[in-house]
Amino acid sequence: MNKTYFINKQGGLIKMIIIIVIAIAILSYFGIDIKEFFTSDQFQKNFGYVWGFIKDTWSNYLAEPAIKLWGIWVQNIWTPLLGIINK
Repeated sequence: MNKTYFINKQGGLIKMIIIIVIAIAILSYFGIDIKEFFTSDQFQKNFGYVWGFIKDTWSNYLAEPAIKLWGIWVQNIWTPLLGIINK
């Protein structure tokens, strides 16, 4: 791999950290308490609803096809690829 791949990855991480720090500074400037926001009853209620929806969607619709696709991937692509690499 070339060096620019690693430089861009590291630059992306640094940019993300800077964005998070700036966002926290802006929230602090406007007097928004992050801890109070995440521990509020409304947030907990909304997060519980969304998390329940995600769990139901995964278990009722996505888990079985994802497991089948994983098996196909391992059997038809990953295992033969490892065999080629080991030769």
